[in-house]
Amino acid sequence: MALTPEQVKALKSQLLAQIQNLPEDKKTEAQAQIESLSPQALELMLKQQAKAEKEQSVFRLIVKGEIPSAIVDENKEAIAVLEINPISKAHIIIIPRKPVTSAKEMPTKAFSLAKKLSKRITLKLKAKSAEIQTETKFREMIINIIPIYDKELNINSPRYKASKEELEEIAQEIRIKKKAKIEKIKKEKPVDLKTQILKLPRKIP
Repeated sequence: MALTPEQVKALKSQLLAQIQNLPEDKKTEAQAQIESLSPQALELMLKQQAKAEKEQSVFRLIVKGEIPSAIVDENKEAIAVLEINPISKAHIIIIPRKPVTSAKEMPTKAFSLAKKLSKRITLKLKAKSAEIQTETKFREMIINIIPIYDKELNINSPRYKASKEELEEIAQEIRIKKKAKIEKIKKEKPVDLKTQILKLPRKIP
């Protein structure tokens, strides 16, 4: 559906408002580009924006809890979930709580979580080792932990579809079991023998 002149004007006004904080030379250049946009170019831009929002990172939805996932661990900066299309059993992805686009932006605690889980996988699932590799998907960077059991694998190795039951079973094995709280038994107050008079039955001779 073609944009009306009013819609074109409104869109250009929105774009112009977004460049107000640019340096003067760059602002002038950006203004010229915006003013020169045709209705068709604006329509294409809107479609691309809508597509990007639709594809909005599945990772953001996982972090927000809007998509069910098998969480195996987390910390203040990242969350670790089982990959639903794993390369090998217990393939985990570490998702930063805030989106990052490069390894430099990746939080230190995300890598720490990856190392911690790699050790847990080799211990709990008897994997020989675990490959830690970064990957960019949906314009975001994540960390993959790929367990190695018998043959070498990497991020480009074939994948398979894991069942919900399989993922939950693996998650139960990997998760750290929280220690049950031990209820404190309330001690009864000791009886004060000095204040208590013992009444003994009177003996009749």
